[in-house]
Amino acid sequence: MKKILLIIMGVILTTSIFSQTLSPTVVASSGGYFVSGSSTLSFTVAEMTMIQTFSSHSNILTQGFQQPYDLAVSITEPQYNSEGISVYPNPTTGYFTLSYSNNDNSTSNIKLYNLVGQVVLNKQVSSMDGFNKVNFDISKFRQGIYMIELTKTSAGGEKKTEFRKINLVY
Repeated sequence: MKKILLIIMGVILTTSIFSQTLSPTVVASSGGYFVSGSSTLSFTVAEMTMIQTFSSHSNILTQGFQQPYDLAVSITEPQYNSEGISVYPNPTTGYFTLSYSNNDNSTSNIKLYNLVGQVVLNKQVSSMDGFNKVNFDISKFRQGIYMIELTKTSAGGEKKTEFRKINLVY
């Protein structure tokens, strides 16, 4: 029994002597270091994985703050104003309007594609010279991103096709 107890104590002692300690590592996007009189303060704007609190009779210090706000990187979508084509409201809950201008009386073909590339709606409309509006109801469709294709065919047979993205949300 003494041998087993001695072996267990030896293993525990050996493990505690040769064990590793991990210090928190932070990949910081920004931070700073300040010195004022007898105090220093250094900080980083990032997330830490360890929280540790130190306290004395008049001070409390907690390490491991999360960043106070989330910084996002985004790419703005280009605004399409060619030929006066617009889709609104976008994002939509299902009802939206496609408006466009036309140079003559002709036919226009409007197709709506899902993100797999399947045509989920196909509509042919008569376009008049000037400003045209076409209303849509896709409220029965599944929520997601759709592409609308407007193909205008002039009286001379020339075709012009433009695409817009539509966000369907509920």
